[in-house]
Amino acid sequence: MAAIGKTRLDSGWIETRDKEVTVSGTQLTTTHPPSPALPWMEAVVPGTVMATLVKGKDVPDPFYELQNDYIIDITESGRQYYTFWLFTTFQCKLSSTQFLDLNFRAINYYAEVYLNGHKKDLPRGMFRRHSLDVTDIEHPDGRNLLAVRVYPPDNPGTIPPEGGQGGDHEIGKDVAAQYGDCGYGESDLWSQLFGFRKIESHIDTTTGGRLFKVNGQPIFIRGGNWTVSDGLLRLSKECYRTDIKFHADMNLNMLRCWGGGVAERPEFYHYLIFMACWFYWGRRAVEQRVWQEFWITGDVNGRGVPVSNPNGPLDHDLFLLCARDTVKLLRNHPSLALWVGGSKQIPPDDINTALKHDLRLHPYFESSSNESGKIVKDFSAGSEDPSQYLDGARIYIQGSLWDGFANGKGDFTDGLYEIQNPEDFFKDDFYKYGFNPEVGSVGMPVSATIRATMPPEARQIPLFKKVSNDYEEVPNGMWVHYKYIPYSKPGKVHDQILLYGSPKDLDDFCLKAQLANYIQYKALLEGWTSRMWSKYTGVLIWKTQNPWPGLRGQLYDHFLDQTAGFYGCRCAAEPIHVQLNLATYFIEELSDVAIEASVWDLEGTCPYYIAHEKVSKPPKRTVPIAEMKYPKSKNPRPVYFLLHKLYHMSDYRIISRNFYWLHLSGGDYKLLEPYRKKTVPLKVTSQVSIKGTTYEMHMRIQNKSKKPVPKSLTYQNNFTTKQGDGDFDVASVESTHDGADRELEVGWFRKISRHFTKENGGLRVAEINGNDTGVAFFLHFSVHGLKTDHKEGEDTKILRVHYSDNYFSLVPGEAMPIKISFEVPPGVTPRVTLDGWNYHGVHTVR
Repeated sequence: MAAIGKTRLDSGWIETRDKEVTVSGTQLTTTHPPSPALPWMEAVVPGTVMATLVKGKDVPDPFYELQNDYIIDITESGRQYYTFWLFTTFQCKLSSTQFLDLNFRAINYYAEVYLNGHKKDLPRGMFRRHSLDVTDIEHPDGRNLLAVRVYPPDNPGTIPPEGGQGGDHEIGKDVAAQYGDCGYGESDLWSQLFGFRKIESHIDTTTGGRLFKVNGQPIFIRGGNWTVSDGLLRLSKECYRTDIKFHADMNLNMLRCWGGGVAERPEFYHYLIFMACWFYWGRRAVEQRVWQEFWITGDVNGRGVPVSNPNGPLDHDLFLLCARDTVKLLRNHPSLALWVGGSKQIPPDDINTALKHDLRLHPYFESSSNESGKIVKDFSAGSEDPSQYLDGARIYIQGSLWDGFANGKGDFTDGLYEIQNPEDFFKDDFYKYGFNPEVGSVGMPVSATIRATMPPEARQIPLFKKVSNDYEEVPNGMWVHYKYIPYSKPGKVHDQILLYGSPKDLDDFCLKAQLANYIQYKALLEGWTSRMWSKYTGVLIWKTQNPWPGLRGQLYDHFLDQTAGFYGCRCAAEPIHVQLNLATYFIEELSDVAIEASVWDLEGTCPYYIAHEKVSKPPKRTVPIAEMKYPKSKNPRPVYFLLHKLYHMSDYRIISRNFYWLHLSGGDYKLLEPYRKKTVPLKVTSQVSIKGTTYEMHMRIQNKSKKPVPKSLTYQNNFTTKQGDGDFDVASVESTHDGADRELEVGWFRKISRHFTKENGGLRVAEINGNDTGVAFFLHFSVHGLKTDHKEGEDTKILRVHYSDNYFSLVPGEAMPIKISFEVPPGVTPRVTLDGWNYHGVHTVR
């Protein structure tokens, strides 16, 4: 008897081209089953045909160098070349009361299915699910032979050099389950994550932007555009878990599933709920909402250069079948916030009209999502049957530039997609509409990613060409191919890398790019937050991640390595936040707290300090508190560091910390170059918890350089206070006193150790010696693995690592806890290393 429930058939598949098969599908699944030998190869399921060809080395890796140029396109080869057979076996022997379904999540584009010699056809449509009742053709002995012949689209069209997108294959078998009442035998029970929420949306009368409410509370949207996890659709639960956790780590609260990608899978939505629950149990409120777009884009549906066919797609009825099935697939997920017809374009009139009707709101939700924001009071919630609605609980917007997004009229009023002066994000004239669905910038990854993507001859950094009083970056051809965005805009934005001095090599260039990434993306989100509700209702970054090793707009790269922009976003989007308005130099905050601002120079002294107690304001607002006057003071340093802290007045616990490096107006950061020679002493204390292959490390890193002596203030509860406002000189506040360091350190680890349940590593202390006093600048942890067959010089960096913070800095005497969690492959011993602006080479700290 077969086990009751679902079995995923995502392994054990083999695949070959149609022309290599000389027998019929009936024979493949009866008398001539294939063996895993050439011309058959191991298949990637779920995944594209191209993913299988890459894995089998039948074609070169399109994500390395320019090797995609050597892969023949379907428009040149013809459909037959990319018609493939897939084959597998599965065990399933039914009892007389059971039945068997084969469920296909999606197939691009249509297929013939053969099971034990019997043929069934799957109709066209890459975003349609299919279910076949195969109870009558299941093999009596339980061993079933399954073959699928997959055909590409009838009319693949002409795919531009920028690329196209295919569907995925996922095949599963369902065995019907019965539910029995108490006393009537064993029931089929399972666990299921679920959530309750009510999402409302209307156009805000103050800003003109679309406003979202969750359970009655307005939510300021700070999110990102999501393309697809992997360009070859090599999708897995592990990848989805990492992707969603990364977005939660960045404190982003909306993901826009862009229309040029795919309709995301239930696993994607599952981890949105899982992470919301996980963070809730961790006492941190993080919930992400999804804007799900259908497959219309301005690039191929009536806009673009040259203008494309406005009546596309070719088969309108098939498009609507796919759209309706997608709604049924995803509508029960509480993270789903809205449906959108397309990106920068609306669907053709007949499709748009049908979608508007299909996705009309139930009156209960229509009353709360009235475009005026007013509640219709005379509605009875039971007046209409919800089952008559395809969804009914979420709004449908016809396009990403309509109805409260950008200028709301469909004009190209989103963007920009290039480097900006950080202070420009705060200015009145930067962006004039309430909700920007796409604003992007640079995305240079770390140097290891460039080495993993390009051969040595393509690792040459851009040339800096002098133009008038500025510099223009000239990247090499391969960087252009990978969509590199320059860090300069001559005449408007000085090169943000040259601000630190001319880069010497690839490593130096990428490190200085991370400095610019951090400032750029933190300023972007802080600029929008500065005008929360007064000018803006939301913003979505273009884009947060990359389905290929591109160099354009990303916060973590294709290999799942975070850029510094990742942590700039994490800082800027924290729920309670203190920030500096870079245009006005006013300190702004978002909670009832005490505020401290301290300036540190390159010599390690604190020439400026200001504190404000018992700051009050209305909730969910950003208000200016006081001007940071150091740049106007007598003899300010041309380059300096600024540290903001927010404290709870009740227990003086830090709830927000924001670190800046700044230069005087018209200046640059070139003085940071000689600062790299300073070695500031550090102390790193760590403890590790190991659960199987999962490592969780708790680190405490402290700047051990000498603190300046306070001139006029006393320490009280580890917090320096002052009555009233004003400017004066004082040391930075440190969370522990020197004499009690060890006692507090051990107590801190005793507290976190209560959460450890399995094997524990002992308390370990590592010290980096140094004789200089000053800020430990731009510190960066990374995790590496050591194999028994390790070759010298081989990059052993472990990726898919979660850091509670990275690319951070510590002022003299300051200590900070960092949590690091990751999975370790079998046979690998992990080690944690530390580097930074003034820490060169590899410092192993765990």
